[in-house]
Amino acid sequence: MSIRKEDLHLLVDLVTDNDAKLVYDLIRVVIDKDDEKDIIVEADNSLTDQEKKILKQADIDIKNDDLVDWDDLHA
Repeated sequence: MSIRKEDLHLLVDLVTDNDAKLVYDLIRVVIDKDDEKDIIVEADNSLTDQEKKILKQADIDIKNDDLVDWDDLHA
């Protein structure tokens, strides 16, 4: 499959500022690779304060059995 570099440029232009570092690191790994087997991508498992707040509230909802049944959503 042939992909034009112009298409890659268009995709890069769509990347948000928050994801720019991740995309840069991924492209850098591909460019710097010696062998495809050596490609290692490390996950960024850090959470923003907003994400932590959402997860904390989800835990509270689960403990209080304040959940919505999936089937009820589509009834």
